[in-house]
Amino acid sequence: MISILKRYNAQLTLVSVVLAIFLGVLASSLFESIHFIGEIFIHLLKLFALPLICSALVAALGDMGNNLKRMKSLARNALGYMFVSEILAVTIALILFNLFRPGVGLAPDLILQGKEYVPTHEGTLSVSSFLLSVIPHNFFESLAKFDLLPAVIFSIMFGIGCSFSGTKSKAVVDFAIGLREVSTTCLHGVMLLAPLGIFALVGAGVAQAHLSGNLEANFFALLNFVFVLFLGLFLHALWQLFLVVFVTKQKFSIILKQCMPVFTTAFGTSSSVATLPVAMETADLLQAKSSTTRFMLPLCASINVGGMMMYEVAAALFFSQMLGFDLSLQQQLMVAVACILGGMAEGGIPESSMVSLVVVFKLVHIPLSAISILLPLDRIIDRVRTVVNIFGNICGVIVVSHITPELECEDVLVEKSIDLSPVVVSESF
Repeated sequence: MISILKRYNAQLTLVSVVLAIFLGVLASSLFESIHFIGEIFIHLLKLFALPLICSALVAALGDMGNNLKRMKSLARNALGYMFVSEILAVTIALILFNLFRPGVGLAPDLILQGKEYVPTHEGTLSVSSFLLSVIPHNFFESLAKFDLLPAVIFSIMFGIGCSFSGTKSKAVVDFAIGLREVSTTCLHGVMLLAPLGIFALVGAGVAQAHLSGNLEANFFALLNFVFVLFLGLFLHALWQLFLVVFVTKQKFSIILKQCMPVFTTAFGTSSSVATLPVAMETADLLQAKSSTTRFMLPLCASINVGGMMMYEVAAALFFSQMLGFDLSLQQQLMVAVACILGGMAEGGIPESSMVSLVVVFKLVHIPLSAISILLPLDRIIDRVRTVVNIFGNICGVIVVSHITPELECEDVLVEKSIDLSPVVVSESF
């Protein structure tokens, strides 16, 4: 039974969405009695969000320290490129969703499902109050209150501390790796219930929207959301393509032709781990140094997920617009920072979109039931952003190869203590 649920989870999810829409219109009263099933599904997602995010950050940062010390400018250039790429990704999302504002004027029935929405934040959140709220004075208190961003900040600082402690922190890092793997396994189990949970959540939302007469408007609004998001992903890939052309003087047609196997593999599998071997070969063909490729592509797959960060910012702005409150510029920048920080924990975590959206929605006080609206769309969105992430990573490898001294790149290959094995990654939910 479990093997069937694993193998056909995507198909069952799609069927559950179709049934939820059909029955939500024809048998709206049905979902009044089964809505609690969707709530249980959301609770289970929240249950594993904190241990997964915290352990992933500590494991990634704590295990990275010694390698970065040895690689000097190569590591500095790689991390610098990834940081700039992520900033531009969230900036594109902020610009497009403030320009087009696809969520403005829409009735929020689809996500509120008959409940009254009362924002818990009042006034404008200042930078000082934001910083005070995310710097925890008690880590365990943050966990108890489900304050995710302070937990993320603590995990980042703790992971950096582990990296500087060297071999003394090995036991702590190993424990974090084990906790990450167990939490991931548990999350896999939760996602086996996705068809049932999505059926209850989507059905309740469709029923409420149908009864209020806003179903059609909400459907086209979601299509607008996807269109604007895809435009942002295209622009994010485009600037990196232009950068590679400028640095290497290669033709657009040659770069795109060589990347076609990467595009098809990434879109078909929706998995970075399945695409990594093809991506490495393609990067070498496009004038990237093999040593840089072997180091940077697995690292990029872990923490350079600009497409995911863009998705999070876009979802936060879209649903805040739908709920009728406008985030100030300061608040939007804080959301962008939160998405970048949270994105560091997403590499190597299946169902990462679910976990990360819990963090972002909690920050801006968006009901977590909104996640159920994005779940059916995420299958397609995930494939597209995987293509964009992998292509951006290849572009980054090529650019860093051309600005990093050859001698240091060769040193990376002879340093035997550096683990250059691919990182297991999947953006799929």
